[in-house]
Formats: sequence, C-alpha cells, structure tokens
Amino acid sequence: MTNNADIDISHPDKRIFPADKLTKQHVVDYYRKIAPTILPHLKDRPLTLRSFPDGIEQDGFFQKRAPDHFPDYIKRLDVPLRSEAGESIEMAIADKEKDLVYLANQNVVELHLALSTGKALDSPDQMIFDLDPSDDDFEKVRELAFELGSLLEGYKLPCFVKTTGSRGVHVHVPLRRDAGFERVKPIARQLAEELLDNCPTIATLEHRKQKRGDRVFIDYLRNDYGMTAIAPYSLRALKGAPVATPISWDELGSRNTGPQSWGLKNIFRRLGAKEDPWAGFNRRRASLARFEP
Repeated sequence: MTNNADIDISHPDKRIFPADKLTKQHVVDYYRKIAPTILPHLKDRPLTLRSFPDGIEQDGFFQKRAPDHFPDYIKRLDVPLRSEAGESIEMAIADKEKDLVYLANQNVVELHLALSTGKALDSPDQMIFDLDPSDDDFEKVRELAFELGSLLEGYKLPCFVKTTGSRGVHVHVPLRRDAGFERVKPIARQLAEELLDNCPTIATLEHRKQKRGDRVFIDYLRNDYGMTAIAPYSLRALKGAPVATPISWDELGSRNTGPQSWGLKNIFRRLGAKEDPWAGFNRRRASLARFEP
C-alpha cells in the first residue's frame, strides 16, 4: 500500500477528534492519502506544527523548533531569528509522504507554513489576506472576498482563495519573489486600507477583537518574516475535522460553500470529482514592481 510500512503507529486508537470518533490512525491515514496533493504546497517551507497529544478537546501546542528526537529523514532548515541577532532555530520540512505519516504519529493535527521558502526566507513567494469574521455570518466574508478579488484584479494581481476550515477564507496572491517582506507588508497594508475604504460597514483593520463589532477583520499582518498561515489541505483541530480547502471563485459564490464545507470525511470525494482550482498558481506569479516605494 505504501512505502511507509516501516513506521509503527503508536496508540492508533487514541481519539484525536473525540466527538467525531476519529482516532490517530484516521489522522495518519488522512495525511498519507493527501500527501500527493498537499506536498507541493509544503515544499521547502519551514513548518510550524500544532500538536494535540490528548486530542483536540484538550490543550495543544505550537512547535516551531524541530525536536531533537525527530528522525534524520525529516529535513531541517536553519531559520535565522530576527529578534535575536546571530540566533537561529532548526525548523522541520515535510517533502515526502513518510514525513507526514511521522508527524501525524507525533499527534500533529495542523500544519502551518511560511510564506517564503528555504531558498529565499526574506522574500515571500505569496501575499496573503486572512478575512477573519467576528461572528458566524459567512455572507460578509463572501462579499468582502469578492471585493478584494476585484481590487486585486484592478492591480493585475492574480489571486486564489481557500476556505480556512475555521470561520473565514484566505486570499493568496502568488509573487515572483522580487521583493522582501519589508516591501511586501506595506503593500499588503495599502491594499487592506483600500478594501476597508470600499467596504467600511463590513470590514475592519481593528486589531482588538472587542472593538471589531460584527465586522470582518482584514488581517494582512501575516505578510511578515516568521509569520505563518494554515497550509492548503491541512486538517483543523475543530469538531468535524474540517480541512483548509483551495476552491474556485465560482465555488465561493455558491451559497452551499462555507468555511468548513470540506473535511476529512468528504475531501477525497471532492478531489476525485474536481480539477485543482489552484492549478495555475505557480505559473501566474506577479511582480510588485508597479507599486511605488
């Protein structure tokens, strides 16, 4: 079935998603099966891992530093710390099915990735906008995402959308890596401010949650060194085992599409029935040179 039969799964019957009766074995099997789909999105990117040793109903933890006990076949990337001159940490990379199986066996549920790769950690190859609602009204998210898509189109910036598996959506812009984070973040802020001007009744740039009211937060702050976003096709540590799912803009327009429409139990049916809506992502990388410094 797989070339990873040498990996023994410890406590395969442990309930990782108790309400859904999904075990560690289910999580391992998911990441094994999704490997061909998710690995191109993870390639060469340092990963922040979110683990739940006692299942998602108990506290989990984020892990940036690859533990010493990780096996040698898990590649590490030396990532300089901007907060401490001369300091760095070794972060894990997943570039093969065996890596994903191992991580799932270590109780990793969520994979969060950097917006840059080991080839150029200072220069992102994508810009991201996280449209994060303050309530469960997904219609505001949908409306704001389409406004953002139109805004980006006006700047001739290609954009792709994914459900987060939580409450909102992420809009990704593929970039040519011709600008560093110190240039990309102000451009992202400029675009977020323009979007807010266009949609003042449903959007906000207010950092403090208690001051957002029922508006959708336009989070552009992830466009910075060391920041991460949930990986496409990662599981989320939420009831129902939802999956962060790349979708087409047409699908976003459907009232049948919500932030948790796809999960462990139906994602493979989707993949078998639809072409990849992000198939053109790498071919459409854009330059930010047109934005004035």
